[in-house]
Amino acid sequence: MAIKIGIFGLGRGHTFVKSILASGGEVVAICDRRPSAPVWVKDKFPEIADAAVYDNFDEFIKHDMDAVLLANYFNEHCDFAIKAMENGKHVLSECTSNVTMGDGVRLCRAVEKTGMTYALLENYPYFKENLEMERVFREGTLGKLVYAEGEYSHPMSMAEQNALAPGRRHWRNWTPRAYYLTHAIAPLMKMTDAMPTRVTAMASFAPEIAKGTALQTGDAACVIMCQTDTNAVLRVIGWAGYAPHGNWYKLCCTKGGMETNHSNNRMRLIYNDWCRPEGVENNVTEYDLSWPDEELGKIADTAGHGGGDFWVVYDFIKCLENKTEPYFNVYRATAMASVAILGWRSVLNGNTAYDIPDFRKEEDKLKYEKDFITCYPDENYHVNIPCCSNPYAPTEEDLASADEAWKNAEFLLQ
Repeated sequence: MAIKIGIFGLGRGHTFVKSILASGGEVVAICDRRPSAPVWVKDKFPEIADAAVYDNFDEFIKHDMDAVLLANYFNEHCDFAIKAMENGKHVLSECTSNVTMGDGVRLCRAVEKTGMTYALLENYPYFKENLEMERVFREGTLGKLVYAEGEYSHPMSMAEQNALAPGRRHWRNWTPRAYYLTHAIAPLMKMTDAMPTRVTAMASFAPEIAKGTALQTGDAACVIMCQTDTNAVLRVIGWAGYAPHGNWYKLCCTKGGMETNHSNNRMRLIYNDWCRPEGVENNVTEYDLSWPDEELGKIADTAGHGGGDFWVVYDFIKCLENKTEPYFNVYRATAMASVAILGWRSVLNGNTAYDIPDFRKEEDKLKYEKDFITCYPDENYHVNIPCCSNPYAPTEEDLASADEAWKNAEFLLQ
């Protein structure tokens, strides 16, 4: 019997419909507060024409379904995930688990109490190059991981930023550069099975990138350094606003290393000359990439984010079918969120290093269970901490420019 899934938040959520169906799942319910959104989605995907429609999450979550895909706003996942699990639904959540430390504790306790499956919908580990790097690293020929890099750069024009952040309180306008880091760190974790244990960070202030927008940060990047439980070091840059646009990954190990060649999108595999595996003629090899499964790869090629949107959904559905644990379970998800949150505190506190809690341990939960410090504003625009490394606020001219961009615009898909 097909796994029955409901989608909450159709702006991003509609892009997963085909991946759910191709993975053997069934979309039985959709929920969005905008009346036009379900109509638009059903018109685009006649395969789910019979799905029930809701505009209220509390009603939606009582629908007869096995799991819910959360595709609502970045900073609002935790409460909905907990409510879903308390109503007997498994959760696939995109794309950060929590934005406060206390919510990370709450989320872990909800998983432990309900026994439901929680998975982070993080798609970048499933790019061709990242799956290949994982395959080679886990074969063992590269040796021990010493250092790795993950970088996600997404500069935006004034028009794009205003289109993607429609409203002065929209989450994109208040997100520190450190927070949106799963696209950078998750692939490294999955490749190497390393867990971050300590973090320090620093930001690069370049307010000119925010001109004409409602961005509350003038930072262009946050560089995060992590120690891991394998004694390696990770350098992670998430959601950088500098050029060029793209994502890059690199593994440096005791016997060899690998990275994507930026100039031709081929894989570069390098062994120390004295450490070449038997049968390998050259210590430097470049080659084209292929999917680990050719038939599923054809489906992935039609999905978004380099095929990652398919593979992450496919893995989740197979975990539910086989009753196995997702790789990005609640503990790995909250560890990444802790790197983001505590990395940002490092920036604000003179690059102080922080230990990353392990929320499998009750003593670590107790340390952070009442920590709800946030940079996201309430209805009165109150925040606990700034989202910029230096004093910064958009000017009246910037806000007027953003207001003008939003005027008479419909943002169905945000």
